[in-house]
Amino acid sequence: MDIEVIKKLALMARIDMDEKEMKEIGDSFGPILSYVGQIQEVSETLDMEHGEVTDEPINILREDIVTNKASEYTDKILKQAPARENGFLKVKQIL
Repeated sequence: MDIEVIKKLALMARIDMDEKEMKEIGDSFGPILSYVGQIQEVSETLDMEHGEVTDEPINILREDIVTNKASEYTDKILKQAPARENGFLKVKQIL
């Protein structure tokens, strides 16, 4: 990535960077953009289930499984809260 583009991005993001840092970031953008390109290629390939090309992104999600015991962290969280009421966190009303 061009140093001038990085300077513009740093200015817009209000990030203070010296020339060395900008060069390092510029050098690391190539592999990152290459990887993003590979991911885009995969999303444009065969739909595994139907065996046909699709424009829809492929989403592989894991099952939503509870891995902790009920109330396992409740006491620990409540002890750290600044205000509690009847076993719940007490917060300021916003509406």
